[in-house]
Amino acid sequence: MTVVAVALPAPADGAIDALASLVRRTLRAGDGVWRDGDDGLLLLLADADGPNSEPALARLRMRLRREGFGGVLMGRAAPPPGASAELLLELVRSDLRPIAHGRRPG
Repeated sequence: MTVVAVALPAPADGAIDALASLVRRTLRAGDGVWRDGDDGLLLLLADADGPNSEPALARLRMRLRREGFGGVLMGRAAPPPGASAELLLELVRSDLRPIAHGRRPG
């Protein structure tokens, strides 16, 4: 499995709801999406770890850019053996980086 964090660098009213809806429509039916505070989401790619998660993440990055969310931050981590949930969340949040430079106009 791979855990992914997606965060808005400067959340605006309704932006997290729009982001969550877009992410849910982009991921596979068996993947999970949860709110992470006021400005982020946590995703669980249940049957994709390491390099196997890249096709799903690439599809998500492309969709986010196309829909005007190019400024969001994304990080990911696959759980090392015996890792606690706290450690996994720390790893994924420490990997957050922009998916694209700036936002798409419009």
